[in-house]
Amino acid sequence: MLRTTASDNYNNWPSFLPALMSAYRMTTHSVTGTTPNLAMLGHDVLIPATLIAQTPDEPSKPVTPYVTTFRSTICEVHHRIHQNTGAVAKTQKNYFDKYVRGSPFHVDQLVWLYWPRPPLRQQKRKL
Repeated sequence: MLRTTASDNYNNWPSFLPALMSAYRMTTHSVTGTTPNLAMLGHDVLIPATLIAQTPDEPSKPVTPYVTTFRSTICEVHHRIHQNTGAVAKTQKNYFDKYVRGSPFHVDQLVWLYWPRPPLRQQKRKL
């Protein structure tokens, strides 16, 4: 997003950073399955464009205190992120292990040791 904005508006691209960061924070991450806003704040941030597109969800129980709701939402989101990142980590490990070869050497096998001679100016040094 930054590359596209900078190429279109190369003179004043820093002024677009807040809007770009807002758009990034509202985008669902492919690994975690949540938005950064939801992971950090416990809810998705509403902007005027989202209010036009859809109405915000009203809480069904107004009796619940804000802190309890916030804490449960954060715990649920972080648990979901932990599950999703664990699943992606297993997939990446399986893919990596498929193409990794083990060491061709085994214990007590004789091998040649390559020990190059140091340059002339380092031969006289103590260390």
